[in-house]
Amino acid sequence: MVLTTVVSGLFSFGIMAAIDIVKEDLITAEFNRKFPELLVDYKQGQSSQLDLGTQFYSGTENLPYYLQDLEPGFNEVEFEQSSFHVMMRQDKETPFYLVQEQTTFERHENILEITVVAGFFLCVISSMILGIMMSRKVIAPVRRLTQQVHNREKLLLDAPPLSSGYVNDEVGHLAQAFDRTISMLQQSLLRETLFTSDVSHELRTPLMVIKSSCDLLVEKDQLDDFSRQRINTISKAAREIQELVDAFLTLASGRETEQKRATLSSIIQEDLNEWQRLSETKGISFALEDQTANQNNLGELFPVPMLRTVLNNLIRNAIHHTKEGGITLIASSTGFEICDTGPGIPSSEKQSIFKPFYRGESEDRNRHGMGLGLSLVQRICEREQWEIVVSDNKPVGCCFTVILKK
Repeated sequence: MVLTTVVSGLFSFGIMAAIDIVKEDLITAEFNRKFPELLVDYKQGQSSQLDLGTQFYSGTENLPYYLQDLEPGFNEVEFEQSSFHVMMRQDKETPFYLVQEQTTFERHENILEITVVAGFFLCVISSMILGIMMSRKVIAPVRRLTQQVHNREKLLLDAPPLSSGYVNDEVGHLAQAFDRTISMLQQSLLRETLFTSDVSHELRTPLMVIKSSCDLLVEKDQLDDFSRQRINTISKAAREIQELVDAFLTLASGRETEQKRATLSSIIQEDLNEWQRLSETKGISFALEDQTANQNNLGELFPVPMLRTVLNNLIRNAIHHTKEGGITLIASSTGFEICDTGPGIPSSEKQSIFKPFYRGESEDRNRHGMGLGLSLVQRICEREQWEIVVSDNKPVGCCFTVILKK
């Protein structure tokens, strides 16, 4: 439409300019041809034969007032509803005027100009209509392809290829490129699903053997307290591994699975002794402030594997990075907060710590783990629609706040 407007606009302007130029040139040539004959007749005192609508004036006597003050040469004069073309010359200080009425010609000229302008707007409107029709027709397959790509069912292995519904043109080539990309995603999802399923299936049996063996050993009376405590630790570790496997399988499958549910306070109490033992081994303190005892939502239940994984990762991470001082776990009706007195997290890294395999820029962080703990925590929070916020702990350290419901 813009291109048509520019081209047709220049063309229309050129036509109207050409009409004016050609008109002036033709009339000037005709007047120049007649003027010498009229001057000769005037000097000889003879009357000239003039065409209809043409008049010849000499001097300023009997000169119509609308012809006064004209410059020598060709002139166009509008008087009331009439139009005149005037050629004015001076011979020995005597002005001569050759006047030709052009009212009918001007009327035809105006009709021609109106036709040109109407043609210009017609071209613009036609180009707009055709442009809309063509753009809809051209964009239609692109929109259909966009909707198909947005359809998550296309990631299924048995989904038909996108390119099957398109001809071998630019959109068809784009659909083929999407098919190749979706095929790679399908294979990646298949490998991840098979891996998590295989791990869950293969680990379940040995974990059950370990747990059942521990239960049998604990039932024996000849065990001393130390051995009984070690066996309980092994049994608890096996249970935690099983919960981790269930959490990983749930995250990988993207579907709701049946999970044990418990309150925040009960989950904390189950692992509190272990966290305190790890803190004492490190030479730091661990304090619990449970504010849920007097809350009305004491019975709010959460998936145990997910919530325990979040708690364990955040608390063990805080224990590792805290060299002196201590850690405080605050449980409330809306969630929990873990504050430590470690080195803290620079503001430049707060947006990056949840990325997979990110271990920070300090040497101490680089020596610890693979940088997957906080990434796992964020993935669990996103899946359960929890909110996690990291902030500074005054005067030193950092705080992780997890809001368990919105």
